Order: sequence, then C-alpha cells, then structure tokens
Amino acid sequence: MVAFSLALAACQSTGGGCPPLVAYSLEEQKIAAKQLRALPQNAPLAAMIIDYKKMRDACRASES
Repeated sequence: MVAFSLALAACQSTGGGCPPLVAYSLEEQKIAAKQLRALPQNAPLAAMIIDYKKMRDACRASES
C-alpha cells in the first residue's frame, strides 16, 4: 500500500498527472513474462519491474 501511495503521489506531483502508458501487445507481455521468470531469484531487475507494474497500476487508478 505504501508503494501504491508513493507512486500515486509521484504521478500527481508532476502537475500533469501520469505520463501516457505504453501499450504492450499480448505477445510482448508473454515474452517479457518468460524473461522475468528466467531471472535469478532476488534479482534487482525483477524488483524494479514489479515496482514499475505498481506505478502503472497507480497511474491507471488515478485516471479513473
């Protein structure tokens, strides 16, 4: 919940809300998921990707 709040605050602090979100095709998402699963356990990149998802979710929520 804290990460969600921070991401939402970050979106609002830009003055213009969140930037437009990039749309990824289903095929791109499948490839990315496969690559994410292949990362070593506790890889920093995996944590960053999860944070990015939370930020995208927060931006979507702030738009509705």
